Amino acid sequence: MAETTSQIQRPPLEDLQRALSTYLDQERFDQVRELLVRMHPAEVAALMTGLSAFERNLVFDLSPADEQHEVLIELEESDQESLLERLGDERIAEIMLQLDSDDATDLAALLDESTLKTVLEATPTEDREELVQLLGYDEESAGGLMATELVTARDSDTVREAVEAVRNARREGIEDIHYVYIVDADERLKGRITLLDIMLAPRSQPVHELYDEDTIVVSEKMDQEEVAQIFQRYDLISAPVIDEDDKLIGRITVDDIVDVIQDEAEEDIGLLTGTGEEEVSERNLLVATRARLPWLVIAFVGELFGAIVISQFEESLANIILIAFFIPVIIAVAGNIGIQSSTIVVRGLATGEILSDRIMKRVGREVLVSALNGIVLAGVLIGVVVVWQNSWLIAAALSISLFLVILMAALVGSLVPFMLKKLNLDPAMASGPFITMTNDVLGVALYLFITSSMLS
Repeated sequence: MAETTSQIQRPPLEDLQRALSTYLDQERFDQVRELLVRMHPAEVAALMTGLSAFERNLVFDLSPADEQHEVLIELEESDQESLLERLGDERIAEIMLQLDSDDATDLAALLDESTLKTVLEATPTEDREELVQLLGYDEESAGGLMATELVTARDSDTVREAVEAVRNARREGIEDIHYVYIVDADERLKGRITLLDIMLAPRSQPVHELYDEDTIVVSEKMDQEEVAQIFQRYDLISAPVIDEDDKLIGRITVDDIVDVIQDEAEEDIGLLTGTGEEEVSERNLLVATRARLPWLVIAFVGELFGAIVISQFEESLANIILIAFFIPVIIAVAGNIGIQSSTIVVRGLATGEILSDRIMKRVGREVLVSALNGIVLAGVLIGVVVVWQNSWLIAAALSISLFLVILMAALVGSLVPFMLKKLNLDPAMASGPFITMTNDVLGVALYLFITSSMLS
């Protein structure tokens, strides 16, 4: 008889959404409970995101009690906060004990001071000390990202003792075990051994003959974005975290890095578009408005400066009205060039493809690329103006100013992200409203100065 394999094919999320909505509308709560039992916690969390507060709370209460901690950790931060507010302190403590230390720390950071104190008091001493230690790290550092659950063996141990350490860790509920980390008597990291090497090695062999000394490590204070770059560069699935004394204090796994990459991408997109830290699932209109308004105010004030600049060339604009016709063109081109240059640099800095100590080389490249594009656009503008106005002087003035505005926009767009990086600010701030505002004001000023000087 041929062997058969059992595979689980997940239904489309849209089908689950329709079924859940139907059951909720008809108050068929037994069917809701049966549906949730068959669903993965990540699917439950995804469906809860689109529900009202009442329905979201109801679905959470109807989901299997032994999976609620997994559902909670998969939710958006705003939804986590609203659910934590209605859960009792004892229930929060129970949920946090079911989570890995890194996930429990993330939840603890959302609690107010009095609730956190009560939850910590209800937590066993060892877990409480571990949680307090992790809460002391910056949440965007390696220490704030790591989990303390890992498998270790002493460098004086044998393979048999390392295997037993793996078994004990699995019995304690530690998942995703990729390596056994080897430490000395002072808990300083010496290296790591893969599970495959341990399985194939003789049980009596000392582990110090097996471990890999060239282990990629991250320090506890390293920024999470830099940690993500290391994982990407070396194709890691797990990395040990060490403190200032080279002592092993935790590990970071690739699933955490996926979340970091998503968070950093969302943050950069928010800065690029001027929506701040607004979440896609944000339901509060005041929160969404508060996230967007500062960037709009900055852009608005900057454009007012642009109006002031234009007013300084009132006489030239009155005498040579043709100059005014091309102001929208100059603004649009300068904005696009600046956004293109800044986006390339920001993306390169974020992924590690561009190093911050190679400023001039990268800026020079962006200016050169923009210069080539500027030559083409200036040539097109010359042809249009000559045909339209039959004036080579006007064509020359407009094309020269366009070319110089393009160079200026490329210079600003590529240089500002490096400057922000040196100031320990997010380079993504250089894009979106900031670059657009800067290039609009400087571009119009440069354009009007050159054209009015040449044509006066």
